[in-house]
Amino acid sequence: MRMKLLDRLLDWLPWTLATICVAGSVHIISILLMPEVAPRNAFARLAAAARAAPTTEAGVALLPRETPGAEVMPFEDPAFAEGVCLFDLSKGLMRVVADADPEDYLALSFYARTGRVFHAATDRSAIKGKIEVMIGDAAQIENLESQDEEAPPSQVRVTSPTKRGFVLIRSLAKRMSDRDRAEQRLRMVKCETVAEPES
Repeated sequence: MRMKLLDRLLDWLPWTLATICVAGSVHIISILLMPEVAPRNAFARLAAAARAAPTTEAGVALLPRETPGAEVMPFEDPAFAEGVCLFDLSKGLMRVVADADPEDYLALSFYARTGRVFHAATDRSAIKGKIEVMIGDAAQIENLESQDEEAPPSQVRVTSPTKRGFVLIRSLAKRMSDRDRAEQRLRMVKCETVAEPES
């Protein structure tokens, strides 16, 4: 009797393991595909907010102040003023330039269209008080480096994994009374499309 029960369990064991493997694979694949297929991912929400927000002459869309229930992004810190630059590398390279002051926290996060962070910089990484980042795809950066082997001392060249993406700029307001000053720092950031050098 015990042998029959053991034989039955051994007969079912491969099917049970196969079911667990298939269910686990489907679960992992669905999690990995979610950023690609989600209709309201970070890029879509920020693109909509950028279209509705006032845009500075330097190309930064100032995101609205956070109000409960109407946040652009979840879990945002109300102590930060935020701006966003959308980029499309099919139109050329994107250059982001910001002046940094060690007294005022400024952070730039570079995201692919899928929401993956591929670079970040803060005022602490500034060279001579300036943050300058040139974004391009692999071919654009390679072409830029072949044309201009020596980058300017303050310029960082970054390869984006996708053609489209966004730069999230955050400026800290230490007190509520500093909010306008933090927003003014965002207005000083420049986001501009740059033509690729001719090969």
